[in-house]
Amino acid sequence: MKINILIPIAGTSRFFEDDEKSFPKPLVEIKGLPMIQRTLMSFESMSEYDKNFIFIIKENHARKFYLENTLRLLTANKCHTILQKSDTKGAACSCLLAVESIDNDTPLIISNGDQFLNVPLASLLKKFEQQNADAGVLCFDSVHPQWSYAKMDEDGRISELAEKNPISRNAIAGFYYFRKGSSFVAAAKQSILKNHEVNGLFYVAPTLNELILAGEKVVGLKIPNEKYFNFYSQDRIREFERSLEVGLP
Repeated sequence: MKINILIPIAGTSRFFEDDEKSFPKPLVEIKGLPMIQRTLMSFESMSEYDKNFIFIIKENHARKFYLENTLRLLTANKCHTILQKSDTKGAACSCLLAVESIDNDTPLIISNGDQFLNVPLASLLKKFEQQNADAGVLCFDSVHPQWSYAKMDEDGRISELAEKNPISRNAIAGFYYFRKGSSFVAAAKQSILKNHEVNGLFYVAPTLNELILAGEKVVGLKIPNEKYFNFYSQDRIREFERSLEVGLP
């Protein structure tokens, strides 16, 4: 089965330098491998899927660091890149730059580019499919307002999502599934039209509220906290490196 995997990596971070002298965050090495390679390793279990990677990258990173070439090598040429010329109004807007590639019936994954998921993604995708989910997220336990959150019932059906607001203990692990890419496109456009911004930015999580309002089924699957590694800061990278030394859980 073909599936599009959209990874926007054109954002900025206050924990990493982003100037003409430093390498961009996706190329920061973690135990000898670029961060983006660690992220892509999360998808290795999806061997039965025909994976098409789509990357949103900064135009100057493509020009100065040949990031497009690195991404092609890491995906065996099964990717294409979209150049972001300037900052957008958030991740949802950045993802819409790929509208020509994702506004279709092909399943879509939107994933953060600064994380590693040590879980069998192929099996989790099957669960989304078995539940006939129109969209889904992976969640871990947290109450910190740095994350996005999903409120869901005992069966995993989600009734509400929020950004930077712990409305539940179900923090979203930077992974979004859509049975059809066109569902995300329509929901993101509607969310932007309604001006559902948070701190001046449009995020991916709130777009799923538009699917819920339309009567579509959005579900969440819980994963163990120790299986989710994010590279949000240098401290988090060092934690991951220590886990590599003793063996990932």
